[in-house]
Amino acid sequence: MVRLNKNGGPRNPEKIDRMCALFTDLSSKDMKRDLYIVAHVIRIGRMLLNDSKKGPPHLHYRRPYGCAVLSVMDVLQSLSEIKEEKDFVLKVYT
Repeated sequence: MVRLNKNGGPRNPEKIDRMCALFTDLSSKDMKRDLYIVAHVIRIGRMLLNDSKKGPPHLHYRRPYGCAVLSVMDVLQSLSEIKEEKDFVLKVYT
């Protein structure tokens, strides 16, 4: 889980090295399947659309905001072609 601030940056910049995942138990059989990285985006905050100051300020709700998907095969193919580190962008569908 990664927590972001309202501008989309990391909530705790000093812990940016912890914002990663490593999958070590994937076999070669698994890698031949259609694998996807799925990101569920949850908004934590007031229920009001405009975030006005009406209502109790201490109530924060978790609600779905969007979803993003990235194919692992696309990542592996592009990494094997260029042989260097590359950023991948996931489009979030709301």
